[in-house]
Amino acid sequence: MIALSFALPEESKDLVRGIEGATRSGPVELPIIAGTLAGREVVILHTGMGMASASERVAAFFAFHSPSVWIAAGFGGALAGDLRIGDIVAAENFSDSALLGALSARTGSLITTKHVIETALQKRDLARHTGAIVVDMETAAIHRICQARAVPLLALRAISDTASQDLPIPAAVWFDTQRQRPRPLPLLLHLAVHPGRILPFACFVRGVNLARAKLTTFLLAALPAVPEK
Repeated sequence: MIALSFALPEESKDLVRGIEGATRSGPVELPIIAGTLAGREVVILHTGMGMASASERVAAFFAFHSPSVWIAAGFGGALAGDLRIGDIVAAENFSDSALLGALSARTGSLITTKHVIETALQKRDLARHTGAIVVDMETAAIHRICQARAVPLLALRAISDTASQDLPIPAAVWFDTQRQRPRPLPLLLHLAVHPGRILPFACFVRGVNLARAKLTTFLLAALPAVPEK
C-alpha cells in the first residue's frame, strides 16, 4: 500500500475524485481516504499545516497502517528564480534514491520551515542561506518518522508561488493553524479593508489551482511506476 500525504484537502481534492472504492475516516477537515488510484492501493492522509501537526498525524497513522512507500506531496514556495507556477520538484535531500529514479521531475534541495515564508525578500534570504530551491512546512517531519520506520519516502512539491512573489494575504489571516481550518470571514474582512489585495489574491488562487492540476496529473502518471519494497 502506498501512503500519499498532503497538508490540506485543498491540495488533494482533484486526485481524490479519481479514487475507486473510496472510504473515509478521521476528522472532516483532515480526512484519511483509502481506495484504488491508477491501479495502486493507496491511502491519502492529510497532515495539517506545519511540522507539529504533521508529526502528530503521521505518527498516529503508523499506529494502524504499514505502508510500503510514502509519497509526501503538496504545494511549495519557489526559492529558485527559474521555477514557475505548477513546476514539480522532487526533493533529493528527503527522497529515496530508488523512488527518484522511477520518475522524471526536476530535483533539488527542499527546506522545511516552521513558519510560512511570505515575502520575496524572505525567500531570497532562505535560498542564500540554505541552497534550497523550494520551501514547505511538513516534509522534514514526515521524513523523520519514515526514516525511523525504514519506509522509503518520495517528497514532491508543486510550485504555488514563485521566488519573486509576495503572498497577497498573510497566512495568519486566512488559516487557523491551531484548528487546522481556513478562516473565510477574516479573509473577506481583510480584502474589504484592503481592496488593492483582491486582484493579487485572485491571481494567487489561479496559481494554486494550476499547481494542484499539475500535481494531480504528475501523480497519476507516476503512481504506476512507483516501486514497492
